[in-house]
Amino acid sequence: MKSALFTLVVLALCPGAMADDSEPSEVQSETDTKSRAIEHALESFAGNWQIVGVQPPGVTNDAKRLVFRKDRTYAAMDAGNQELWSGTFDLDPTSTPKVWDHRSDESKKAGGDALGIYELEGDRLKVCCVVGVWKEKQWSGKPRPGEFKLPNADVVLELRRLGDGR
Repeated sequence: MKSALFTLVVLALCPGAMADDSEPSEVQSETDTKSRAIEHALESFAGNWQIVGVQPPGVTNDAKRLVFRKDRTYAAMDAGNQELWSGTFDLDPTSTPKVWDHRSDESKKAGGDALGIYELEGDRLKVCCVVGVWKEKQWSGKPRPGEFKLPNADVVLELRRLGDGR
């Protein structure tokens, strides 16, 4: 009898005690939805991309193409297929505009980063970004661009997919 009374008291004081843990919470469901959207975006984003437009001119130095991999790494390649620099990137296709943030391996050492946006339509990819530094979880630099044009962005790239390359 004491055991049953104790159970009733616990249930009365803790309404969540009988909650079904097998059902995902709304937050978990949103996280899962976003994770699936990111994985789908990575499938579309991964591949070899030729740089067909650069604003301002010369910003990409000798880079002729970018290679994005499903493991969220990338490399910039020259005309002779030599790697010029590499790094990591993150996508958030659920944002408007869609988010593309990246950091080169060299800039990671100095705390540098690039906040950007992207637009992917078939075999055409447009990205733009601003460069800055994260210091104590505070961004120091221009705000993330909201559109694909200078001077709101430090660089705007237009790319075209080369073959399947995935």
